[in-house]
Amino acid sequence: MSATGVSFEKSKSWLLVDCGEATQHQLLRADLSPYHLSVICISHLHGDHCYGLPGLLASMAMSGRTDPVYLIAPQAVVQFVMSTLALTQVTLPFDLHTMAIEQTDQFISLEFCYIEIIPLKHRVPSFGFKITEALIPRKLRIKQLHSEGIASGPHYNLLQKGQDVIYQGQRLAANTYAFPSWRPRSVIVCGDNEKPSLLSSYCDDIDMLVHEATFTHPDLMRVGTHTGHSDAKRVAQFAQQYQIPALILTHFSVRYHGEGMLDVLENEARTHFHGNLRLAYDFLVLTVPKQLLSE
Repeated sequence: MSATGVSFEKSKSWLLVDCGEATQHQLLRADLSPYHLSVICISHLHGDHCYGLPGLLASMAMSGRTDPVYLIAPQAVVQFVMSTLALTQVTLPFDLHTMAIEQTDQFISLEFCYIEIIPLKHRVPSFGFKITEALIPRKLRIKQLHSEGIASGPHYNLLQKGQDVIYQGQRLAANTYAFPSWRPRSVIVCGDNEKPSLLSSYCDDIDMLVHEATFTHPDLMRVGTHTGHSDAKRVAQFAQQYQIPALILTHFSVRYHGEGMLDVLENEARTHFHGNLRLAYDFLVLTVPKQLLSE
């Protein structure tokens, strides 16, 4: 069952990609609180990616959340959720803003993050999500301000907040006199996808790729290449080609369940990818380091 949380330290709000069965139960043991869950992205309509959603929303209602929640998902998933809530007579105390992917712009701007929707290839329409942080403290270019004779005052604070100001009849552009403290961090979290190359135009500036590796390459060749899934070799080669710093593999076939059974997947991926590689497990927490910027 798939569920991946993404959070940034400057906001209590966080984002969830996919919501397989028992997601709400696992969240009871995680550091991320459903009360602060603001955005839910569902990659496709298969049950291992969305069956946990009605229960999670009901639990969020019981937690007392009143702030709006955004659901970004295929139209069929939106219909499934709304029908289930109606049939079970669940009344949400918060506004659920549903955004059907088929009718939504590929770029969505929210308070704490930006989301790009990436079409993938699976047996049904499937999507990935590029999530980029938005709330980054800004630093003033103090030397430049002083060199131009711009004395300190309330306008400094406004510039630092990203607002243009008028100073002694002159317009000061915030982007000229202030800059982000660090480079925005980005991660791509994918649904099921048999063609990693579809991510090519989105990978130049990402810090981490979360992608399924359902099979090893030899096993995929045996079961057929059009399963709608990827193998560890193909994903690792792609991540190496685009010099992605961190690769997280998920969504493993049940044939690899059991002690030591995932080693063959990890070994195959490490042969082709030389960055930070992890195989996902429940409650895995990873931190993307900041790349600080200077004047």
